[in-house]
Amino acid sequence: MSKILRDEVAAQVPVSGGMLDLFDGLMYTFYNITPDELDTICEKATDEEMEILVDATGPAEPATISQIRKAIEIRNKYVEYFNSNIK
Repeated sequence: MSKILRDEVAAQVPVSGGMLDLFDGLMYTFYNITPDELDTICEKATDEEMEILVDATGPAEPATISQIRKAIEIRNKYVEYFNSNIK
């Protein structure tokens, strides 16, 4: 079973590039967010929230369910903020 990405996310995942593009692609697919949503998260989130988001992707060691849950709560908070400010 594979993860289903939103169409707007799937269309913007980088398929080539450097290390930064790979990391961006990881964040897009892990959190199912667009580049604009990730930009909003990076601009508005605190350092602590950013650390939670990165740690939940499991770069050093596998994340726990509670770490992933907290990261998704943060993601949802800023995606809602992004969507409310698009108008």
